[in-house]
Amino acid sequence: RRSRNDLRFAQRAPEMNFLTILASLLVAAPKASAFAPMPCLEIGIAGAGCVSFLGWAFQGVGPSPEAKAAVAKAPLTKILGSALLFGGATPTVALYCGAKVRPESYAPLAQAIIEKLEAVGGSGGVLVLQSPFNVYAFKPATVAKVLEAYPSVTCVAGHSIGGLWAAEFCRDLHEAGAWPGKGLDFFYMGVHGKGISLQQFGAVPFRKVGWSWASEDVTMQRAAAGDVPGYVARNTAELPEGGRTYEIAGGNHEQYGSYGSPGLAQGLAYKDLPATISAGGGGGGLGA
Repeated sequence: RRSRNDLRFAQRAPEMNFLTILASLLVAAPKASAFAPMPCLEIGIAGAGCVSFLGWAFQGVGPSPEAKAAVAKAPLTKILGSALLFGGATPTVALYCGAKVRPESYAPLAQAIIEKLEAVGGSGGVLVLQSPFNVYAFKPATVAKVLEAYPSVTCVAGHSIGGLWAAEFCRDLHEAGAWPGKGLDFFYMGVHGKGISLQQFGAVPFRKVGWSWASEDVTMQRAAAGDVPGYVARNTAELPEGGRTYEIAGGNHEQYGSYGSPGLAQGLAYKDLPATISAGGGGGGLGA
């Protein structure tokens, strides 16, 4: 049985594409920082393997041609190490990327968020944050550092592992007694392959909490061990009062960004399910 806090969005009109839906949810969320000597041959083999691994680890994923086009359209500033700021000097949304996905890959989503903000009479840019060198063993700039540089941020969001980082950073901020007086909203996009627990959100005084998941997200299928309805129900029950979950019917994991190379973000460990809804904004992996 679908929870009263579980809302479903499907493609009802041509303009109802994945990014339009996601931007609408994020903008109008519910109100209520060492690696022993070996023989030469082993060193050579291990060295070659290490070089191959490092080449993959540092490569990063994306952006797709569509994302590059979106970057060309939007005012863009590179700050806070590998972070990118879209849409002006005053961001209101801080978005943490999925594993290995270059921040430019989220340009179509950032553009959709900015347009949605303007449509509802708001303003502000989108700060997109990634790990140094695109290596997810390292963590990106914390929410504390983001707010120190940009106190205008009122919403923290994250895709996949980026959502886990963002939640951890917000919890650390609160435990350090540095929670901003104006408060923060939180929006988790998708799911990490190891699964998630939304229970942690209850210990942090967010103004609003939302979680969106896509029906064709293979990572969701893996995390739920095949029982997606039960998985969603358990996580929805862990949300704080007023929190919402949103199903984007027909969407998949890779439509949150615009990678251009489906499956690469997870090291070719899986291939995403085909999306049955357009990504919109020129973005998305399969089904764009």
